[in-house]
This record gives sequence, structure tokens and C-alpha cells, in this order.
Amino acid sequence: MILETLPVVQQLSSRDKRMLAEELWNAADAEDAEVMDEAAVLKLLDRRLADHEASPEALAAWEEVKSRIIAGREN
Repeated sequence: MILETLPVVQQLSSRDKRMLAEELWNAADAEDAEVMDEAAVLKLLDRRLADHEASPEALAAWEEVKSRIIAGREN
């Protein structure tokens, strides 16, 4: 058991142990979300690259994209 290897944790109050458990849980969730986000981003990039390779003429210049963004904000 991990707890047995951490004597400092064993000495914590019940309240502090619960707070530590919550912090550990949240940290693990954040790491899991980061890994999932990275996988999702890689999948998206792969799809976008495949789309571009299938029809490179569909690519828009940055100035055109920037103009559409600015126009969208003005509406």
C-alpha cells in the first residue's frame, strides 16, 4: 500500500487526508484530461492534413481568415 510508504501522510488529520485525496484526484483528472486533449488535437490535425492533401485549393490565406474573424466580431 502506498500509504505505508509515506509516514508523513499517515500523521495527517482525517480532514487533511481528505483534502490531500481530493487534490490528488483533481491532479490525476487534470493529467488524464491533458492526455485526452493531446490525443484529440493529434486526431484533429491528422484529419485537417488529410483534408488539405485531398483539396489543397481550399486553403485560405491568413489575411482572408483574419478578415472573416474581424467581420464576425463586428456583427
